[in-house]
Amino acid sequence: MRRYDDKKNKNGVEIIFFIFQIVMFFIVYGFVYTSFVAVKLAAQKFGLGWTAYIPVILVLALYPVMLYRVRKMFQEEKRMRAAAWMMGWSSAGIVGLYFYLSQLIGV
Repeated sequence: MRRYDDKKNKNGVEIIFFIFQIVMFFIVYGFVYTSFVAVKLAAQKFGLGWTAYIPVILVLALYPVMLYRVRKMFQEEKRMRAAAWMMGWSSAGIVGLYFYLSQLIGV
């Protein structure tokens, strides 16, 4: 019969959350990459300057900061809140980028 071990469970949950963060990181950065490509094409077509890249660069720079803060929240035993914040900010970044791109090219 196995014994219940809080330390092993806590380590296991932290590893699963870390893997979840890595997966979300790759998903969001996949959208960031496609946004860079789309802004590049729009800049060539409409003659836009470097300022067209600012929203994409903001998501690129601020997303790792958000992941760090969510990880600290998770370590403070606020697991559900951390998962919800990570999903919320990830979706907000993706939706914000595509809203910006739709306004940029005038769809």
